[in-house]
Amino acid sequence: VDKDGNGTIDFQEFLDLMSRHMRQVDTEEEIREAFKVFDKDGNGYISTAELRHVMTSLGEKLTDEEVDEMIREAD
Repeated sequence: VDKDGNGTIDFQEFLDLMSRHMRQVDTEEEIREAFKVFDKDGNGYISTAELRHVMTSLGEKLTDEEVDEMIREAD
């Protein structure tokens, strides 16, 4: 998903990832709002720390390797 390989996920990369995994059609605005949940500092990128924080708050216990793999998959 991190197409540019910079170690973070920008909105376009997030949009591409979400569009592949969503069964129903959501508007870009709904996806943008979901992105903002992950992008805690509002810099336009989802870092591994932000991804880990949100996933943990959703009850997902992920290892550092699993979070890194999610970023690589999205990058």
